[in-house]
Parts: sequence; C-alpha cells; structure tokens
Amino acid sequence: MQFDEKKLKETLEKPAAHGPDLDLQEFRLGGEEKLELGEDVAQASLEVGVDLDKRSKLTTFLQVDHRILYTAIQKQFEGDIELIPIEEALEKYDWLKEYFWKLRSPYEDKYTAFNALYGRGGYLLRILEDRKIYMPIQTCFLTYSPEIVQNVHNVIIAEPGSEAYIITGCTAHKKAPKGLHVGITEIYVKKSAKINYTMIHRWGPSFHVRPRTGILLEDDAELVYNYIALGAVASFQSQPTARIVGENATLSMNNVVYLDGSSEMDLGGEALIEGRGVKVELITNAVAADRARLINRSRIICEADDGKGHISCRGLMLSDQAEISAIPCLVSRRMRSELTHEAAIGKISEEQLFYLMSRGISEEEAESLIVRGFLDTSPLKLPEHLDKSVRKIIDLAIKGF
Repeated sequence: MQFDEKKLKETLEKPAAHGPDLDLQEFRLGGEEKLELGEDVAQASLEVGVDLDKRSKLTTFLQVDHRILYTAIQKQFEGDIELIPIEEALEKYDWLKEYFWKLRSPYEDKYTAFNALYGRGGYLLRILEDRKIYMPIQTCFLTYSPEIVQNVHNVIIAEPGSEAYIITGCTAHKKAPKGLHVGITEIYVKKSAKINYTMIHRWGPSFHVRPRTGILLEDDAELVYNYIALGAVASFQSQPTARIVGENATLSMNNVVYLDGSSEMDLGGEALIEGRGVKVELITNAVAADRARLINRSRIICEADDGKGHISCRGLMLSDQAEISAIPCLVSRRMRSELTHEAAIGKISEEQLFYLMSRGISEEEAESLIVRGFLDTSPLKLPEHLDKSVRKIIDLAIKGF
C-alpha cells in the first residue's frame, strides 16, 4: 500500500482524540535481543489465556517484541485456516491490499501514523469459506525488551459461512516494565460468518497501550468481540469502531475490566448500523481500585430501519481515590429503530456483604466473591473450556485485592 509519507510524518504530531498524549521519542524501535521459547515466556502467555504447552494441538501464533517465535496450523486444520505473518501475506497476496488499512486510517493520529511508518509484525488470519473451527485459535504478543514500541498490524478475515473462536493474549515480560504497544487490527466478518474474538491484556504500571481496531460485518454475520483488561497499566486508550453494513447482522462488544494502582484507561466502542435488522450491544463491567481512573465511552449510530442497540456500563468502586466515568451516546436517524442505554456506578453492596458474612465467610473473602461476581463472563459467550480458563485468569488477577 502506498502512503503519503509527508502526511504521515505530519500526523506524528497529532494526538489521539481521547486519552493522555505520549511523547513517542521516549520509546525505541529496538528489541532485537535473542530470545528462545522458554518457561518464562510460556508462563507470561498463560497468564493472558494463551497456553503454549498446547501449541502442538492448537493453531498458535507467538510474537515477542518484533520477532515471530512460533506460528503453526495443526494438520487437522490445514485447508481450513490460514495464519501467516502480515509481511509475508502482503507479498503473497495482491488482494490483501483491499483489506489492509481500510477500516482504520493511517492518518488518524500519531499512533496509526507511527505504525504505518515503522510497523513490524502481526498476522493475517483467514478462516476459509464454510469452515467451522471449534478449537480455539490462539495468538500472543509479548513485549520482552524494555522501553520499546511493539508496533503490529493484524488482519482477520472470516470468509462466508465460517465459524471460529480466537483468543489473543497481550502482555509485557517482567524485564520490560516500561514500553508501548500499538496494535492495528482489522476484522472482516463476511456473510453468515460467526466469530468469537477474545482479547486478554495484562501489562504493568509503567506500560502504555494504544490499540486501534476496525470491524466490518456483512449480511447475517455475527461477531462477539470481548476485551478483558486486568491489573495495572500506565495508560490505555482505545475506541474500536464497527460498521455493520449487512442486514440482520449481530455485534456484541463486551468489556470486562479490573483496574488497580494508578492506572489510566480511556476505553470506548462505537457501532454504526447501516444494514436493516441489525442488533448491537455494547456492555462494560468495570472495577476500579486504588487510584485507578476509567472513562468508558460507548456510541451507537443507527442509519437503517429495524436497528436495535443497547449500551450498558456498570462500574464498581473499591476506593475513594478511584474514578469511573460512563459516557453513553445514542444517535438515531430512522424512526423504525430502538436504541437504549443504562449506566450505574457504585460501591460493594452492604446487604450482599452482610449476607455472605452471616454465612461464616470473612469480610475479605466476601468482598472478593462480590467482585468476582461483578466481572461476569457470561456475556462473552465462550465455550465452557475457554470460559473456565478466563474465569481462572480473572480470579488470579483480583486475588487479595
């Protein structure tokens, strides 16, 4: 793809519309340290839902810093899935240019411009037509070198009639307490395709994260888009944008967030309904502890008949020094549409706490149980084995809050 390099360099001075601004010169493009797939990498990956011990049985992609350490499709899925590095895919397929940088603009802000100029790594994942994959496809991005920018671009294409579960884990190794992750992800869900895409992020109190995600849904397509953020992060800013151009398509965008420390998160989600009979829900359940600050921005715009949309934001405060803001927005340009929203922010219920303690549970354990219950995973619509894994990760993250 041809870029206007002059315009890109000018865009490097353009802050994002929301979230704290970063000086990109504080980070480096290095990250060439030699690294093997050892126990520390496997453990870090497991903590964000990617089990590298099962890589012989599951389709798996692993990138550490800028290097792809592992990518494989298991024999039983050959002819069903294609998973290759994005640079290789762009050389192999001329048609990929019709999907690359089409759902997000490289001139959007300094982070997209930086990715377009200096991006390295990421993948093309394609689920072929009418193929149905019920074993999870797992991808992992790990930052290992300190103070680098991990700058990746992913393209996911679910061909007509296909189905798949995708789980992506992103995290920083303890050797890299400070760094920046910029991830461009473009997701195409074609006619009658069904995708469950789940991201799990665990970074660290000095790490900054700037994902940029674009989504396109065609007729009768279904996408469950889950984002799980656990623990501390220096700053996080994201506004996934979805265009639902097909009729009778369904989008469920779910955020499950547990923030602690001095984390600062500006988390959004926007859906544009262009097809008739579309259903959209944007759901956020967030817990803020310590001095964590969360802004949740959700927006649904309906431009087609019989569109239905719902926004839900629930926040649980565990500290007087924490802060949660909910900013729902609904825009309808059709009489035959139905858009609703609800938002609630509060503390742990004293009635629930008293009830559990009256059953012989300690106050600390009762509070922990209530927080676990608040971070409900049922909207994620995961298969049972994946749901158990995700709930275990959440339990470990909030243990002893």
